[in-house]
Amino acid sequence: MTDEYHPELDFDPLDDTKLWPEDQFPWLPVGRMVLDRNPVDFHAEIEQAAFGTGVLVDGMDFSDDKMLQGRTFSYSDTQRYRVGANYLSLPVNAPKAPVRTNQHRGQMDIRNPKESGGNPHINYEPSMLGGYKEENKENRAPHQPIYNATAMSAPIDRPNNYGQAGHTYRSLDDWERDELIKNLSEALAICDKLIQDAMIHHFTQADEEYGRRVQEGIEQVMKEIQEMKRENQVPGREAGKSKFGQGTIAANEVTQEAVKKGHEADPY
Repeated sequence: MTDEYHPELDFDPLDDTKLWPEDQFPWLPVGRMVLDRNPVDFHAEIEQAAFGTGVLVDGMDFSDDKMLQGRTFSYSDTQRYRVGANYLSLPVNAPKAPVRTNQHRGQMDIRNPKESGGNPHINYEPSMLGGYKEENKENRAPHQPIYNATAMSAPIDRPNNYGQAGHTYRSLDDWERDELIKNLSEALAICDKLIQDAMIHHFTQADEEYGRRVQEGIEQVMKEIQEMKRENQVPGREAGKSKFGQGTIAANEVTQEAVKKGHEADPY
């Protein structure tokens, strides 16, 4: 997707709560990662692995996504605190190509002196003593980063909070919708009426059938709970509470039967 406003969309492309339709914006391959072995040393190769959006290769840039902008700064800062100032020099994080940079020193600096220019004591530019010099810009493709201060600070003007949620619900198969309604109904049946009403409102805004079915499902589950109480059955996970802890009704009945058959041990 190009860095434009895209008025043809009914949502803001930089809204982190939205998905880009793949039929309009198909995924583009940017590389290939091959996992060809398991880690030998879990700490060295897994716990010290440090990822961050601020570590880029040439040719890539950042969008005006507020979340991305914040993470680009904070992720690298977090890894320096968690692993160390030279975390990018560790084998699991280091690039395969030689690194030529004026960034020297710091805790656990394992830089190869051969990667420090003509004079490894120089870490600044310009210098007449043999330090690194910036490559001639004529040898690389021109690039001008785009920065939109208004987009960074302004609120989202096309929230459309329910459009994609409704589309997702309508795109589900019948059995998937049934499972979704069942899970939501059972979870919300034990909630306060205010929470139930608020959630039903959100589901209805996404799709009228969605909200109606959840409401009917909640009412049905609550009715079943009341019937179990009248029959003096100990409700389990369906009601969210149990005399003997969470579990199925059958499991609780077995527990009750075991308590009846049990007896106190004879004293020593």
